[in-house]
Amino acid sequence: MVTYLRLWVVTTLLLFWNISYAKTTCTTATEYQPELCRVKLPQIVSVDIEENGTTSKADNEKSNCSKFKLTVIGVRRYFSRALEIKNAEDAQHTLDWLPCYASGTMRFADNRKIHWTIYQSQTGKLVLDNKKEIFFYCPDCKFAPFLY
Repeated sequence: MVTYLRLWVVTTLLLFWNISYAKTTCTTATEYQPELCRVKLPQIVSVDIEENGTTSKADNEKSNCSKFKLTVIGVRRYFSRALEIKNAEDAQHTLDWLPCYASGTMRFADNRKIHWTIYQSQTGKLVLDNKKEIFFYCPDCKFAPFLY
């Protein structure tokens, strides 16, 4: 009886506070791809692009990134398809890195404003208020301006 009561209380609180809980499913890591987990982000209310077609400061060759231009629709599409990288260190050893990126801010329906960065190599990250970084990879982002 106590278990059912707890379940009812938790369910009621989740519904009342409009918190969605989605069961996370993850892929198995391979030598070519890190472990990736599906994550449900809150609804994106607005997207601002602050840098577009920018070259990373770490690029010693100074690549021409002028063709990597994301739109607001492209940013929304990326984060609707991207999977969270379970272990960022694994990603450094398995995924390609390209110096071209776009970045900006977005606001979620819960009024949180966060910073985002998306690289031409289909990787990206969100930086939360507490400075925690969540890394993403989008193997399904086979559309321009990404290289795949």
